[in-house]
Amino acid sequence: MMYVQIYGTKRLEDALALADMGVDHLGLELQEDEAQEARTVEIMEAVRGRVTMVLLPLFKEVEMLVAAVERLRPDVIHISSNVEDLDLDRIEAFRAAVFPTKVMKSIPVAPPEYSHAIPSLEQALAFDPYVDYLLLDTKLGDDNGDPLPGWIGITGKIHDWRISRAIVDQCRTPVILAGGLTPDNVAEAIETVRPWGVDACTGLNLYRGKKDLVKCRAFIERARATAARLAAESR
Repeated sequence: MMYVQIYGTKRLEDALALADMGVDHLGLELQEDEAQEARTVEIMEAVRGRVTMVLLPLFKEVEMLVAAVERLRPDVIHISSNVEDLDLDRIEAFRAAVFPTKVMKSIPVAPPEYSHAIPSLEQALAFDPYVDYLLLDTKLGDDNGDPLPGWIGITGKIHDWRISRAIVDQCRTPVILAGGLTPDNVAEAIETVRPWGVDACTGLNLYRGKKDLVKCRAFIERARATAARLAAESR
């Protein structure tokens, strides 16, 4: 079984279509904006119980994160800011404060050309006992073109999958592979990394805020077909 998470859904019709396709996790951004929060709530209520709802707040204050969980009641809260913004000294207390909502933590992984610039494996092992999911996403570096300095991901680029495979092999927590995944490379990514799940966002956009539903369906089908083939080959 390969779990599929799709991020960046901003339209109700896209969320309903993805639920009909059988996506497992639906990732929704949350900003400090009442109108945007209202749209997020509308989507959450429409698909609640059909998919696992993952909330990605685009703010970092712990009190605001806890309040957002209390208001919106997501299944999972995704912390995607830089590791030091919610470090090991605070993550255990945060997890207790938002329980029973699960916690997903992004771990930055650099592209192959400078993959050792980030201690990704060490960070993953450190957070492993304290979170429910690890999401491995591409980090270019705040000085190297990251689209959102201070955050992990949203680059549309792959990272060093060898490091991601090492994290999968050494961590007990379910690992979701993200970073530049598309229908064209998801099979190779799964074969190389062997993650618990895969995540896509920018690679499935028709344009910002609108999903290409043909690509979404292809992504889901290829991910699951690859996982099924690998499982059959291992028997």
